[in-house]
Amino acid sequence: MVKQNFLFVTALIVLLLTACNPQDKNKTTTQRAGLTVEAYVVTLQPLTQGLSLSGTLLPGEEVELRAETTGKLVEFHLIEGSTVSKGKLLARVNDSEIRARLEKLKSDLKLAEDDLQRKQRLKEINALSQQDLDVALNKVDGIKADIKLSEAQIQKAEIRAPFDGRIGLRHVSPGSFIGANTILATLIQVNPLRLEFSVPERYAYGVKVGKEVTFTLGNYPTEYNAKIYATESVIDLQTRALKVRALCSNLKGELIPGSFARVSFTINGSPETLLVSPNALVPVLGGQNVVLARNGKATFVPVEIGIRTSTAVEIVSGINPGDTLLLSGLLQVREGTPVLTNIVENW
Repeated sequence: MVKQNFLFVTALIVLLLTACNPQDKNKTTTQRAGLTVEAYVVTLQPLTQGLSLSGTLLPGEEVELRAETTGKLVEFHLIEGSTVSKGKLLARVNDSEIRARLEKLKSDLKLAEDDLQRKQRLKEINALSQQDLDVALNKVDGIKADIKLSEAQIQKAEIRAPFDGRIGLRHVSPGSFIGANTILATLIQVNPLRLEFSVPERYAYGVKVGKEVTFTLGNYPTEYNAKIYATESVIDLQTRALKVRALCSNLKGELIPGSFARVSFTINGSPETLLVSPNALVPVLGGQNVVLARNGKATFVPVEIGIRTSTAVEIVSGINPGDTLLLSGLLQVREGTPVLTNIVENW
């Protein structure tokens, strides 16, 4: 009888303890129902990548003005900061001897041509041999060749503008004796200008000729536009980047070549790709995993990632459109953990 009373009291105590611990009951219910998490249904989306890169403004054209011969500067039209047109004479080395020789050759040519005409008339009446006529003809041709040589030497003594541009600071003065390696000044083309920058290798395939970019200079907020016109033929092996050049207008002359530029442009990737939130990735040894909800349970899936943007990560392989991707509770779930998904439209 005492034993029966003891068993009855024990059972009563167990029932009372169970009734007094609702948390255990809730815990059991939660484990049976699953962990509530936010999830996103994966869809195909266009991939765009905004890049911000460092660049440099370069002149449209640039050349160091040098003479091709040695001598004294007898003409000097190098005005610092002035704008010149293509072909304008900027300086001339003393070529008086060559010019005097040229005048003599022109006089000799006239005499030789007159002599050739007389001998041609004599040959027509068979009063002159063919050999004498050939000698006169060769003399005329020889003088003409000497004249071309003298004219070429005069051209070498002249320094002319190879294109429209602006003269920089000069390094010589009028009357200076210069050599063939002496730099007189620098001539640059200020409109248009070239914008040069390098794109990392992983984005290089998104760079296309004709694509527009924007850039700012230093700390100034004004944005300028440029259009890509050429890229380097190979990726630099040292920097693993592709050098790109774009043209920008400088009609007002407010842009200064050599300035540091911050370049911004967007690379359009695949028009249909799988993008997920960076927070959905679970780093593991040797790669990345994501957690999918399949049949009400958490499933860890290895994935291969592609391009990363500031807000998304491209998934190259591992998941498919329509998969339900977990965005929260990644630290609480394990393989096979029951989950209740709250679907969100955006992460």
